[in-house]
Amino acid sequence: MSDSTNVSIPADQLDQTPLTDTGYPDALAANDTVEAFRGLGARDFPDHLWIEPRDWKDHARENDRNGTWPENYRSRFTHQGNSHECTCHALIQNIEIAWNRQRQSLSDAVWLSPLSVYAEANPRKWGGSYCQKVLGIAIERGVLPEYDGPGGPGTQKTKFRHTLNQTAGRSDSGPWVPVSGFPSGWKETAAAFAPDEVINVSSWEEHVCLLLHGYAVSNGRSGHSICHVQIVWDGGQIRSKYSDSYNVHRFDSERMIRSGVGGAFAVVTTKVPDNWQQPA
Repeated sequence: MSDSTNVSIPADQLDQTPLTDTGYPDALAANDTVEAFRGLGARDFPDHLWIEPRDWKDHARENDRNGTWPENYRSRFTHQGNSHECTCHALIQNIEIAWNRQRQSLSDAVWLSPLSVYAEANPRKWGGSYCQKVLGIAIERGVLPEYDGPGGPGTQKTKFRHTLNQTAGRSDSGPWVPVSGFPSGWKETAAAFAPDEVINVSSWEEHVCLLLHGYAVSNGRSGHSICHVQIVWDGGQIRSKYSDSYNVHRFDSERMIRSGVGGAFAVVTTKVPDNWQQPA
């Protein structure tokens, strides 16, 4: 069992900003505000989830013992390749973690397609989007599963009636597909994979508390959108570990966490299927 309160993070894994455009430009990021997320129906942080900072390390150690970090409910990395789909990768990782957390298992994990949201958020393929917009799309009509799944390549294509490739950023993932090219009847399947309860994050302390309670936090900051999965301490300094959409973990400092407030949310629950093994 690792100790989240005592880790050593290489300098090249801390407070990374993208070298290229990943899809969260400043002009669009300006749309992400606490008020905008309230407009979607995201609830304000509830008082019962507040944890006093003096107790944070105790909660972290409890998560270490019990395997109840969001990271423990994450079933995979995603890779956006050279696409501008970062906000959608951050979104679907959050939804996938919430799905598995509700189930308290990875055995019925579903891999979702970032492209199935991005194609509506920005039909021009390039240019990116912002967190509030892609979350709103997912709440309104859900997200399609991708072709591949935990069982291997193409396994979800046979499991679900409607699927889509993950992203248009990799040649082995699939091509760009506009919404008009989605499979006929796709909304029926997508509706099964929609966020239900979402919490609006309005302070860096709320960000930490949500992670300590086992809820992933997605945000946008410094030109990139990411999904946070754990809190750790490095040399006594708090860090937020995230599952970057490039098949790697990285970390944000308190300063960087603060910069993402306003464009941050946590998917607490998703729609619950009648049958976890065959949800759609």
